Amino acid sequence: MPRGGSAAISQALAEDFTAHGGRIEVGVHVRSIGELKAATGARAIICNTTPRALAAMAPKELPNRYIRKLESFEYGAGVCKVDFALSGPVPWKAAELAKAPTLHLGGSRRAIAFAEAEVLAGRHPQNPYVLAVQASVVDSSRAPAGHHTLWSYTHVPAGSTRNCTEDIVRTVERYAPGFRDLILASSVQTARDVAGYNVNYIGGDIASGAVTLKQLMKRPIVSTDPWRTPAEGLYLGSASTPPGPAVHGMAGWFAARSALKNTFGLPVPSLRF
Repeated sequence: MPRGGSAAISQALAEDFTAHGGRIEVGVHVRSIGELKAATGARAIICNTTPRALAAMAPKELPNRYIRKLESFEYGAGVCKVDFALSGPVPWKAAELAKAPTLHLGGSRRAIAFAEAEVLAGRHPQNPYVLAVQASVVDSSRAPAGHHTLWSYTHVPAGSTRNCTEDIVRTVERYAPGFRDLILASSVQTARDVAGYNVNYIGGDIASGAVTLKQLMKRPIVSTDPWRTPAEGLYLGSASTPPGPAVHGMAGWFAARSALKNTFGLPVPSLRF
C-alpha cells in the first residue's frame, strides 16, 4: 500500500520521468496520431489506451486489416465502485482479516463463479462478489485518528447504472456484522460513471478488455510482439496487451522494450529482481 494513496505512485513516476528530461502535458485530447507526431516530432509513440481508441486515433497510419482486429477486441463486465468513511475498524468475524489490506468477499469458489456468470449474462447477482480494500489498517494517513476507510467494487453488466451500495454493504455484513452501523458517509460510481471518468474503461471495464482465455492469447492480436503495431514507431502499452490487467506496469515495460529494439535499434534491458 502506498502511503497517502495511489497518487503517491504517480507522483514518484512523474518525478523520476522529469528528472531524466521528460516533459508531462495534461489536459490535451489527442484525436490523431498524425497530429501528435507532427506536434512532438516523436520517433516512437506508446499509447496507453484500449484498442478501440488506438483505431480511432490512427485510421490513416494503420492498415484496415489491423484496425478490424482492434475493433473486434472484446470488453468485459463493468464495476460499481463504492468508497466508505467509517467511524471504526471493520468488525470482521474472522479476526485475522482485520490486518488484511485487500479482501475478496463472495463465499465459496462455486458461489463466486455463479455470481460472475450472472454478471456476464447481463444480470445483477443477488449475492455479488466484492473486492474490498481497507488501506487505513496499514496507512494511518488515510483517515483521522480512530477512523477508517474502505473502498470496494463489485462487477456489474457493462454500462450498468445500478447503485450497488446496498449490495456491497449487505455482502460485507455477511462477514462483518455491524459494518453498516460504522458508515459515516459513502460515495458511489456506477459503471456508467466509471466509463465517463476514463474513456479507456469502456462500459465500466477497468481491465481494458475481457479477461478470457481467448483474450489472454489475443491481446489485442496473436503475435510474438503484440505491443508493436504495423505503423512505424507506434506501439500499444496498455492493459489491453500482455500480460494483461493487474500486472501493473508490465505492459508498458514490454512496449518500451519493443520500441527500443525496433525503432531505436538499442539493446533492451532485462528484468532484475
